[in-house]
Amino acid sequence: MTSSDQPTPGFDSELAIRAVSATTWALTAPLVWTGNQGDTFTVPAGFVTDFATSPRILHWRVLPYGPYTRAAVLHDWLLVSLAKWQDAKDSGAVMDWDPPANSRDTDGIFRVAMRHLGTPWATRWTMWAAVRLAALTNHRRAYGRQFARDLPRVAGICLIAIPINILGVVGVGLSLLLGAPFGLIKPRRH
Repeated sequence: MTSSDQPTPGFDSELAIRAVSATTWALTAPLVWTGNQGDTFTVPAGFVTDFATSPRILHWRVLPYGPYTRAAVLHDWLLVSLAKWQDAKDSGAVMDWDPPANSRDTDGIFRVAMRHLGTPWATRWTMWAAVRLAALTNHRRAYGRQFARDLPRVAGICLIAIPINILGVVGVGLSLLLGAPFGLIKPRRH
């Protein structure tokens, strides 16, 4: 295969979805992404996602959707596939298949896919560090976790991001507290 025969890295499909609940959506068509090495991953139609899982208190910084939405859907699918594989392995099943990617690669694919989508540097590295940290607490992500290899990068990003995010959370909290007594924040009427 010549270099001109290699598929172009990035997503070659748009996100086609339908609402399943107030916070989840199902794909109505496959979502296809090709990595820099030519590996292609296809998220199947019917897969249910919540886009980027982000605590509500941090929505001022990272919304569940944005320029990274398709990357978040791909990451969700890779994690669900990895979890199914880990659960089957834990139950003693004979494994005749491997997950599409291990834990570390899943998070790396997320970061690269965000770059392909034009997600700003600070956002994609902060989101990558967050999912790498989340891998530590999830036994279903044990396969290929290799966290020690990423620890220096994650620690460096946290040293920068945590103070900024704490300031943002404090700022949001203060605005809510100060705005309520002056009627700047009004409750919704149904």
